[in-house]
Amino acid sequence: MIQRLSMGGVGKKKNQPNIHLKPVGRLDMMTEGLMIFTNDGKYAREMELPINKLWRTYRVRVHGRLTMGKMRAMRKGLTVRLNDSNVNKDANGQDVIRAGKMMKYKGIKVSIERKSSKGRGRGGGGGTNTWLQITCSEGKNRMLRRILESLGLDVTRLIRISYGDYKLDTIPPGKAIEVNYKDIEKMKKKGPLFVAKSSNDEKKKKDFDRDNNDVQWVNYS
Repeated sequence: MIQRLSMGGVGKKKNQPNIHLKPVGRLDMMTEGLMIFTNDGKYAREMELPINKLWRTYRVRVHGRLTMGKMRAMRKGLTVRLNDSNVNKDANGQDVIRAGKMMKYKGIKVSIERKSSKGRGRGGGGGTNTWLQITCSEGKNRMLRRILESLGLDVTRLIRISYGDYKLDTIPPGKAIEVNYKDIEKMKKKGPLFVAKSSNDEKKKKDFDRDNNDVQWVNYS
């Protein structure tokens, strides 16, 4: 991508040295959407640091049965066994297959944009295609694909629409535009995806559950 930008003249100005571009995060080959490049390596690093918890938002089309239980699991966070198993040799020279490591993912914001029934799966069977909007504050490799696939959902499209305060909006595919610098500290002020519940909130919930569980059945016979 950097080569394409350079060939298109990005970072080149007459009588000035060429600008060395650095990517902010990465998208794999099967993912579409917003890509950010900067000439400031420190800024790119700050954008990527997990401790800064910058929000990334995606539109995701999945095929499969989406239940409320799966939605809750995504919001709560999951531990997924990765499929990238390794083959090593033991002391006798025999192949030993070691299962992929366990990866823990924090909770993500997820909402349903729209559903279309009677979709066609890759195997030719019927099913449901669902467009989701997902916001996360982690940038682990293939994270969303792994989370969704662990829940039996096949990702058929994945589009990043924002990263921090940078938004895709109506930028057409293949178009590169220069945008104003966004302040890191301002983007960090969005904070965590989920606000922790206070002890008062938990107490109210327990009182509500207790009061509503104390049901007395009346026999009118």
